Amino acid sequence: MSYKIQFLGLVCFFRDREGRLAMLPDGRNPDDGIDPHHATIAVDPHAVVSFSGWDAESSRMGLFRLPPCAISIDGLDIEGRLDTTAHDGLLPRLGRLSRNFQIDPMTAQTIAAIPIRQGTLTAYRVPTGTAVMSELDVPHDGEIQINVVPREGPPRGLRLRPGTEIAITNTATDYRRGSVHDNHFKIYEKLSSRRVTGLRVPAEAPLSLPESPSEHFLFTEGAAIALTAACSNTGCCP
Repeated sequence: MSYKIQFLGLVCFFRDREGRLAMLPDGRNPDDGIDPHHATIAVDPHAVVSFSGWDAESSRMGLFRLPPCAISIDGLDIEGRLDTTAHDGLLPRLGRLSRNFQIDPMTAQTIAAIPIRQGTLTAYRVPTGTAVMSELDVPHDGEIQINVVPREGPPRGLRLRPGTEIAITNTATDYRRGSVHDNHFKIYEKLSSRRVTGLRVPAEAPLSLPESPSEHFLFTEGAAIALTAACSNTGCCP
C-alpha cells in the first residue's frame, strides 16, 4: 500500500546525502509588495483520525496552517529507494537562475522542512495552471502520522486514515489572483546562504509537463487552485 503527497507552491527540493529535503521558504513577510505566503497541510477532513495543536475549525476544513517548524511523516524518514528520475531535471534549478545561490540547511529561512528518504517523486504541471508541482508516492501501510515540531511552542500532530492523499502547500493566501504572482520567486532568496537579489521565474513555461492526475480537493473544488509558473516547485544543490 502507499499514499501520495502533493507539493504545491514555493517548495525547493534540496539534494542531500540521504535523499531530498523539501524546504519551504518563509514568505510570511516578503519584500517588494509581494503577497504574504503561508504553509499548510491540506487533507480531506473525513480522513482525519485525530489531531493535536490545531483548533477544531482547522480539522473541519482539512486545512492545517504551519508555524515555523520541522515535519516528519510516516514512511518518509525510513531509508529506502528514492526514485527521482521523473522529477529532478524537470524543475527550475535555483543554482542556474543565480550563480551565487547556495543553500545551507542550518541557516536557510524556512517555514517548514521535510526530509524524504524513500518513494517516487514525479514532476507535473498544476491542473489549469502553469506552475510545476511535485507528487511523492510513499510506500506505507496503515494510518499516517504527521508530527510537526515548531521552533516555538508545543509539538503538533495529525493522524490520517490509510492511503490519505496529502497536500503540502506554500502559497499566497488568495492563490486565485493570477497575475499578482509574477515576482513570487524572489521569496526563494531566503533559502540562500549567499546574498542573492533579483531572482526571477524562468522565462520558459513547463508546458511539456503533463497535468497532475491528482484528485485532491484543492484541484477539484469549485474554485480550484491554479498557480502560475512563478509559484513553481524548484530544485537545488549542487
